[in-house]
Amino acid sequence: MQPQYIPYADIQLLKVYELPLIEKVFKSISQDWSIEFNFPHGGCQQRAQLISLLLQKKYQIEHYKIWLFAPAALYLKESRMLQLVDKNYLSPNGNIEWSFHVAPVVNIHTDNGIETYIIDPSVDRDKPLKLMDWLVALGNSHTGQYSFLLPEKYFFNSSYHTDEEDMMTMLFDGSFYDYINPAKDNLAVEKGLAINDMVKIIYDKHIAPIIQRNNEVDSLMLEDLKAVFGNATALDMLFSQNISGYTENTTLRYVITNYGDIINEAREIFNKRVFYWTGVVNSLLKYKE
Repeated sequence: MQPQYIPYADIQLLKVYELPLIEKVFKSISQDWSIEFNFPHGGCQQRAQLISLLLQKKYQIEHYKIWLFAPAALYLKESRMLQLVDKNYLSPNGNIEWSFHVAPVVNIHTDNGIETYIIDPSVDRDKPLKLMDWLVALGNSHTGQYSFLLPEKYFFNSSYHTDEEDMMTMLFDGSFYDYINPAKDNLAVEKGLAINDMVKIIYDKHIAPIIQRNNEVDSLMLEDLKAVFGNATALDMLFSQNISGYTENTTLRYVITNYGDIINEAREIFNKRVFYWTGVVNSLLKYKE
């Protein structure tokens, strides 16, 4: 069963490529640009935008983006999310959950005609995936809706909705916006990429050893570190926005008081990687003051 398709951009208008070329480009994106694909808890829109810039500026590959929305992003009183197996054991139930996901797409000549392939190393690090294989890899994808959009579309707009019990929910309102200010000059892409880089380093140094020791005495610390470094919303709030997360163990006071050394180390890594990615993105944008 497929998710519902909502037309925005006509995928049939894209240029069609041969698979070996796209496989070569995919390999370069996956391996040569220091993009961290192994912690995909959040930041798909930032990864997709960087890959889009690479496809456009470096490789001259025509492409769109595919946007896939879970029911939780579309309807009141819906909790179903997209799911991906969490290989790092940071998620409470073993699955990373997304209300949406986005990745670049290209058209490729195959023996069966023209097929759409997804360039998404966060789902498959080794190869581009046919559209149906990509959807199958994402749990609950069949319950959602997807669309193809022009690559300039960076993110979408949401609006607040209230049900009969006065419960307020933010839902996708059907509109998107381009990679323009304020997101562009506020380094939204660079911050998202830097967070993924930082999580990898903190995970390897501080979290993986706790998971491997599997000691009861470490359970509270592991729970707290998972609440921060396994939660895309908390990471964005604590590091990109420098404000508290939504839970008691992700407030600024709590994490700095109890894990100050780790948080300080993470901030230093984050800041360095923001500078690094700003240089990369500037080069792709041909930035001039």
